[in-house]
Amino acid sequence: VALDDATRTRFAHALYGHANIYGLFMAEAARNLAVDGVMTALVPTSFAAGLYQHRLRCFLSSEAPMSSIAFVADRSGAFNGVLQETCIAVFQRRRQRKTSVSRISGHIEEVASIVQPRTEGPWLIPRESSDASIAAAAAKLPLTLGDAGYHASTGPLVWNRRRYDISARAAKSRKMIVWGADIEGGVISRSQARDKQRYLTLHGPRDVEVMVLTEAAVLVQRTTAPEQPRRLVAAELTAEQLAAFGGGIVGENHVNVLRPTMLVPLISNATLARVLNTHTLDRVLRCLSGTVAVSSYELAALPLPGADVIAAWEGLSGEDLEAAVAREYRLR
Repeated sequence: VALDDATRTRFAHALYGHANIYGLFMAEAARNLAVDGVMTALVPTSFAAGLYQHRLRCFLSSEAPMSSIAFVADRSGAFNGVLQETCIAVFQRRRQRKTSVSRISGHIEEVASIVQPRTEGPWLIPRESSDASIAAAAAKLPLTLGDAGYHASTGPLVWNRRRYDISARAAKSRKMIVWGADIEGGVISRSQARDKQRYLTLHGPRDVEVMVLTEAAVLVQRTTAPEQPRRLVAAELTAEQLAAFGGGIVGENHVNVLRPTMLVPLISNATLARVLNTHTLDRVLRCLSGTVAVSSYELAALPLPGADVIAAWEGLSGEDLEAAVAREYRLR
């Protein structure tokens, strides 16, 4: 919803970027709650994880923490014409230590009882009872992916804005485009479905600066299909691959890019890609977000163990890495 300056100032404590009208209602309802009052909201679950709602989460945590949340299993039944994860969230001024989590699918199924979320970052909330212990353990870990030395961003190419610059053939003024479908099985390949849209023509130094990735990184699919078994699909982009691709690539808007922010991050690109492709990290992400979209904000917030544990993962792969990662995301 578009806001005038006066309204945006009034709700500055709960707004960041685009304003969602349901967020304004939640903020105003929480502000007006009586001491023993209760607010119940039937809303998209994005309020619990998205960047634009981080101030709202902070305000709710201080004014009326969430006492329960029930995920509506049928994504198409709550709001007409919209397919999204929906929940019934309950907030109270009365402080509690725990938040109850359940699912509604014709009946109410208890999922877990979690420590009440009190942060502005994405809230770790299990959607399945089998993920309850993973979410609880992850919430106690000391680091995030950002702390470990990585910046997450979204690929800059919005293809339909540059459709006339996209070609099937290579040329001196063009760079290869990496699409989400090119990231599969832990490697970067060239999906035949995108062969007719493989190269972007660049116009001047500024275009090159904005569009072209010239450093080794980890690429992650930003949008996955509902039928895919995984939400986290990652691959390492090595310096050798970049050289083979002509010295740089263009990430399309459905690709997230993880770049090191320090000379020696706590985890190498190669190990990070393998860790993100483990079963455990996929389940952790599902506790941060119930949608098929993987935002760069949520990636940066992925909980990680301490530096000594991360260092021990270097060189591990396959079942050895799966087991080592799983151990750190289990309650002791």
